[in-house]
Amino acid sequence: GAPEKIGHLAVKEGRIAAVTDALEALGSARQTIDADGLALMPGIIDSHTHYDAQITWDPAMNPSSSLGVTTVLIGNCGFTIAPCRPQDREITMRNLTQVEGMSLEALQEGIRWDFESFPEYMDLLE
Repeated sequence: GAPEKIGHLAVKEGRIAAVTDALEALGSARQTIDADGLALMPGIIDSHTHYDAQITWDPAMNPSSSLGVTTVLIGNCGFTIAPCRPQDREITMRNLTQVEGMSLEALQEGIRWDFESFPEYMDLLE
């Protein structure tokens, strides 16, 4: 990325609209925040997570969302819950207890098995 910059920025409709050294160049604002001594950074992309099951009961994917993570990748470890036929759900959950250290009871209560194919899983996540 670019080197650090000390300055002022404007946000419009949830996106950075301007960055400047001169506050006056931004014009009027509905709200201002004094961030002197603080840092601003874009959301973090976590490229290695194990939220494949958890996302079905915890769409916020805690604690990542509270730590500045805005994008996660799932299913890239060679072990995921989709696709999964109904007759394979139990063994999939048992594998997760070993591979992920998750409790079988939590998985049985938490996973929303409203899918069988990968496209159906993706629809569930929408």
